Amino acid sequence: MIFGRFGDIGELLFDIDLITVNEELFPIEVLLNTGFTTGWLALDTQDVDALGWNIIERNNMMRMARGESAFDIYEGKVLLDEQEYIIPVLAGDEITESILGLQWLTILPLSVNYGMKTLTLG
Repeated sequence: MIFGRFGDIGELLFDIDLITVNEELFPIEVLLNTGFTTGWLALDTQDVDALGWNIIERNNMMRMARGESAFDIYEGKVLLDEQEYIIPVLAGDEITESILGLQWLTILPLSVNYGMKTLTLG
């Protein structure tokens, strides 16, 4: 189980580790976005390039709030709750925040109690 925290406007934030191609850990803060329903993780292309992950698909078109956008998909490795996961990662040039997608909730339970300020995943 990992513990999260609430941001200034109530957003759900977690710290996870990305695992580089050289097996180094790269800690990042991610926002759990319940509107990102089809994916696991979205990162800026520059961050993905630094990790050395392999590309799976180029220019995958996805519908966004601002219209359709093209994203590359990489095979990423993350460490969450001391468990390694290999997941598809969306990468784009205009991703300003690292985003956890709703797909995590298909395998890990989310517990949120805003009044008690408790937030856990796993």
